[in-house]
Amino acid sequence: MNSVKPDRLRPGDTICIIAPGSPSLTPAHLDQGRTRLERLGYRVVTSPHINDRHLLFAGTEKVRAEDINNAFQDSSIQAIICAQGGCGTSQVLPYLDFPLIAKHPKIFVGYSDITALQTAMLKKAGLVTFYGPMVATDFGKRLTGYTANSLFARLTETEAVVELTNPPGKEILTLYPGTAKGRLTGGCLAIVAAGLGTDFEIDTKDKILFFEDIDEKPHRIDRYLTHLAMAGKLREARGIIFGTFHRCEYRPGDAYYRFGVTVSDMIRERIAPLKIPAVLGLQFGHVTNKLTLPVGGQAVLDATNGRVFVEPAVA
Repeated sequence: MNSVKPDRLRPGDTICIIAPGSPSLTPAHLDQGRTRLERLGYRVVTSPHINDRHLLFAGTEKVRAEDINNAFQDSSIQAIICAQGGCGTSQVLPYLDFPLIAKHPKIFVGYSDITALQTAMLKKAGLVTFYGPMVATDFGKRLTGYTANSLFARLTETEAVVELTNPPGKEILTLYPGTAKGRLTGGCLAIVAAGLGTDFEIDTKDKILFFEDIDEKPHRIDRYLTHLAMAGKLREARGIIFGTFHRCEYRPGDAYYRFGVTVSDMIRERIAPLKIPAVLGLQFGHVTNKLTLPVGGQAVLDATNGRVFVEPAVA
């Protein structure tokens, strides 16, 4: 399926905040995030069920999906930004109206568990979405200038090809040299792996993959990559970009700590046999200073020199 770019974000546009997974654990952060977006010159609305709670979730899967479908259908809304990630996001997938989403392409932003929605929207509706900061998680408490600049550049730039550059002091390491061009797809590694075997599993053929995660130890990172490899999802890709794996290293007291094995060791072990361009260390996802990546956007990976370029992902 061909990718569809949403219209770019303009001053005064309406942004809808939704909660596809967990409810906001700190309502003040949600309020602060909304206020920050309003101060930037946008009209902000919230989905009807954003404050619902069912078990660990922001309402039942059906009402959460209803909020997403309605936000895409509502012509007064130009962009949708998730409040936070959290558990339960994938539950809404069977209830999403993908033909509706394809008919009304809009900016859609999130990361972490939101990966499940983004890879599905690309596969089922061809929609380019944005792996970037969320309202309560980032706008509401620790949005940096670096993060904001990357987000709004991706949401507004319609002409120039740009290089995604890390903050000073953050190195991008070459895992396997070479150059690859293709559409980006990926996100939170654990979520991508969990989707295998479903109707919504990631499509990696001829894509440049990107992965990051949080609170997953090296043996679990290895498990997810092994699962993806055995499912044929890695070998059919053109290249792979690994980000930061936050709080994923072994610590004193962990059973495997004495072996001195790192996340990087496990990634290299799984990626080397593929012999496709790959890098480690691009800053996106669960980091304070984060780049926004267009899921479904065209990119060039120069793994030899540790450089990543993206084409405009909005129209």
